[in-house]
Amino acid sequence: MSRGRSHLGSQTRESLRRWALSRGASPAAASALAHRLVARFAGREADVPVSRRWLEAAREAFAEDLPEATPVEDPDGTIRYAVRYPDGALVEAVAIPHPGRTTVCLSSQVGCARGCVFCETGRLGLSRNLETHEIAGQFAAVSRHLRAIGRPTPTNVVFMGMGEPLDNLDAVLCAADVLSDDAGFAVAPRRITVSTVGVVPKIREFLARGRYRLAVSLHAANDEDRRALLPAARLWDLASLRAAIAQSREPVLLQWTMIEGRNDSPRHLEELLAFCRGLNVRVNLIPLNPGPEEELRAPAMEVVRAFQKALRDAGVRALLRMPHGREVGGACGQLAGALRDAPDRRQRLPVLGRARV
Repeated sequence: MSRGRSHLGSQTRESLRRWALSRGASPAAASALAHRLVARFAGREADVPVSRRWLEAAREAFAEDLPEATPVEDPDGTIRYAVRYPDGALVEAVAIPHPGRTTVCLSSQVGCARGCVFCETGRLGLSRNLETHEIAGQFAAVSRHLRAIGRPTPTNVVFMGMGEPLDNLDAVLCAADVLSDDAGFAVAPRRITVSTVGVVPKIREFLARGRYRLAVSLHAANDEDRRALLPAARLWDLASLRAAIAQSREPVLLQWTMIEGRNDSPRHLEELLAFCRGLNVRVNLIPLNPGPEEELRAPAMEVVRAFQKALRDAGVRALLRMPHGREVGGACGQLAGALRDAPDRRQRLPVLGRARV
């Protein structure tokens, strides 16, 4: 992006309309230009008449370049993208096909400071936050590639890629606003989910500001077990996390990566049921994918299915998320392949060390 220029991928229709008004456009011309520009970034044609003068002014004011996205396809149809930015930073995005929908998993940071023991990204440390246009640019690059190869248009977005989205909340919410604009990518807000390891103050802010769905990486429902898996749990205990989740008016997705001997026993089940009691939540059970700690493994599928059945029998909505993209390192917890050989630029949060295994 040229120095001194804003990027079109960081602009909403309202911000573009204000920009045009500030430069003397009439309200009608400003609205038409904003509509046209939002559609253009999304790769769509907009049958809205706009004068050449204003289109040229916008081209001078806003950069429109997209990051380089290199795809690798899994036999199951999942596509993992290594996304490179002009400064050399690398992240990963994933396009996941489902019957009737396509979900794009986006990264919010280059690396991650949170250090969850079963996550490849956590081993990298944090390099930097992504800016709004860099996040939206991931989606734009993926969307254009899918269209070029004849795949369906993406319908869902999950901020479950590299990084802790709530550590970069402003950029994530602005990117979600860009992606949900019905003149552009038109992803319905209810189809955009933002995940967090449990950054309690930011959960409260997200719920107060956002119109998007929340997912929480729970993985254990007693503090000792959870701190062993997620170093961030040392900062916010389960009581404060539960109180924050209770403020949501929409269902919250609780993510539970199933790890043999660590969170799959009857005791763990009872603790999870107690945590869920009285909350508007769904539980997503995710068998552990191969990751950085070889001694951690997924339970047998019969154990996973029995755990799911017990939750359902107790009245908890429980889904089983089967792996997508595992063979190309694109499954949950595996995103880091593009960065494994990158220079070590880690900047781990000082209060968070490597959790015990």
